[in-house]
Amino acid sequence: MIRKIIHIAGVSLVLVALGMLLSFSVSNNMQTVCTHFEIKVRSQSGNYFMHAGDFRTLIVKDIDTIEGRHISPEKLQTVHTLIHSMPFVKHANIYRTINNELRADIRLRDPLMRVINRHNQSYYVDTQGYMFPLSGTHTARVMIVSGHVGAVYEAGKNIRNLDEDKDQKHRDTMNDLFLLASYIHHDPFWRALIDHIAILENGKFEMIPKNGVHIIEFGYADNIVDKFNKLRFFYVNGLPEIGWHYYNRINLEFNQQVICSK
Repeated sequence: MIRKIIHIAGVSLVLVALGMLLSFSVSNNMQTVCTHFEIKVRSQSGNYFMHAGDFRTLIVKDIDTIEGRHISPEKLQTVHTLIHSMPFVKHANIYRTINNELRADIRLRDPLMRVINRHNQSYYVDTQGYMFPLSGTHTARVMIVSGHVGAVYEAGKNIRNLDEDKDQKHRDTMNDLFLLASYIHHDPFWRALIDHIAILENGKFEMIPKNGVHIIEFGYADNIVDKFNKLRFFYVNGLPEIGWHYYNRINLEFNQQVICSK
């Protein structure tokens, strides 16, 4: 029994000592000046709307120089808040190292489409449905969406969840747009072919391929997979025989049929 008590007491003393050492290390680390500030920016899609130098300039302008200064927890939080306030940022991890360096690992948003709404506002929507603004230094090569688009731009708003919009039909149309654009984006064949989506007033969709030779009347965003499968079959087995410029419109709204018109 006495041996057990001595063992527990010994373990407790070790834990207390480790806690004191850790507390001293953290306190000492906070009192030591930052030796280096490293910023890494990543973009899965290769669209760099901002670079490391852009973030550094903004941080220095708002907070002052980082290197050679003490980085308090409050200052660290300010850097974190400032970086996350940039609408191009999807996620960021800001932390101190044991070597008294400050590091910021930043992940940028990946654009899915560029929207031009009926109010003549233009903005991007990322692969999760969130809006973010155009960049003055970089233009993403993504699908263009135009026509009867009522969704007004608001940084950070998700087009799949427009709760403040009282028009249920409008909400459904924007959600359908996201589903349609996502399907095209994730299929290499359609991503290479489809350039433009237009939303009609009745909520139906039309698409224009990159060669611009005809209009694809897609209809509502139902049976998406079936419609694209029959269009692919027509492109592979039908159009090569008669030529891409033979028809002006291709209609996919009818079951198991592709209706074409000149």
